[in-house]
Amino acid sequence: MDTSALGAIVMISLAEGGSLDDIGPGVDFFHQLKLKGNFLSTAHATMTTVKAGQTPVVLDWEYLSRAHTTDVSTWKVVVPADAVVGGYYAQAISKYAPHPAAARLWEEFVYSDDGQNLWLRAGDRPVRMRAMQDAGHIDAAAAAAMPSVLGSPMFLTPDQEAAALRYLSTHWAKAIS
Repeated sequence: MDTSALGAIVMISLAEGGSLDDIGPGVDFFHQLKLKGNFLSTAHATMTTVKAGQTPVVLDWEYLSRAHTTDVSTWKVVVPADAVVGGYYAQAISKYAPHPAAARLWEEFVYSDDGQNLWLRAGDRPVRMRAMQDAGHIDAAAAAAMPSVLGSPMFLTPDQEAAALRYLSTHWAKAIS
């Protein structure tokens, strides 16, 4: 299961009274959608499925969902205040790389104000966004274009993610079949 699917289940679980340690309410929610005929089992919504109306509601990472606003003028991205789930991409520099100092310089740029503002202009919420806002170093126009986030983001720990994946391995197929 990819991280966007897991994130969607966790988000729904939080909204339905679950927690990062209890994703059962999210699985139950999707089971009810399936029973009512409102669950479309697709790995990823695409521009084609969104434009055709085949996937009118998509639970995905914010930056991926924002891409649909380009082709569908009525597409709205909402971040629910009671279920803000975050995730990070891990990055590393190998000390055995031919030029590890060059990689380190790249990382320094990516996390600089200029690098973070490039992510923001591309529609991604930079990890340093709050600090940059506080310091007045944010691209204000790009920040204003982002959907508002009212709640505090929650992040699964590695142990919580492993437990959630174990739970899904024994409950998901039964819930949506």
